[in-house]
Amino acid sequence: MTMPDVIRVIVIEREPLYRRGLMSVLESIDGLEVAGSADSAESGYKLADEVSPMVALVGTTFIEAPGLGFAGEMKRRYPAIATIVIAAAESDDELFSAIRAGASAYSGRDISEDFLQELVRRSATGEYVINEQLLSKPYVAARVLDQFRNNTTTDVALSSAFMPLTDRELEILRKVSDGMTNAEIGYALGISAQTVKNHVTSILRKLAVNDRTQAVVTALRRGWLTIDEEPDVDNGAAGITSVPTTRLGASRKTAT
Repeated sequence: MTMPDVIRVIVIEREPLYRRGLMSVLESIDGLEVAGSADSAESGYKLADEVSPMVALVGTTFIEAPGLGFAGEMKRRYPAIATIVIAAAESDDELFSAIRAGASAYSGRDISEDFLQELVRRSATGEYVINEQLLSKPYVAARVLDQFRNNTTTDVALSSAFMPLTDRELEILRKVSDGMTNAEIGYALGISAQTVKNHVTSILRKLAVNDRTQAVVTALRRGWLTIDEEPDVDNGAAGITSVPTTRLGASRKTAT
């Protein structure tokens, strides 16, 4: 994705002095718009609903969602928002958890202003800067690879470091391949058309493609979707199905 003209950012951090400090730094950067801040998980969800940010800076000290719990829930609720975790106490274990939570980037509170700006800008274009951070930490990388090799169940958060689409996004992409509109997909899945649109936006960002057709073709080429020669129950024609073994397990390996 290209760099947007204005990057809308929100800050969700429990401690007021550090929250205001982050906002002050971000407000001084050209091309960034601080759309609001929140001091709790629930107010953070509400703010995200209201302002639709591109990037969210989130802390790890929320009483109601400690550690990476809030970051993971933010990613689940708002897949199109790039989440940057600002840790109270940076550690390799927490970097591992941030990868599992689907974060775009991870840093401790001693982050420099220049590096913060870099993380925000790169995350806004769909990059998972956290993958670079993983490679610089052999211990964490080894843990991720061990789980990758040994886990035989679907683990969406961990798979983001390898196969970026969540199960829901893969399900939506399959329905896109069937020619369904956002409204039709939403009706079929029991979610709103806007939620479908958010998921599609996230799919395009993660796959670095410009439209829905390219997303389907990319997923087919990478083996995440496969042609189903059996007649589809709904339309009587051959369809496209997702391949669950391309996610975690022994056989598998940032316009709408």
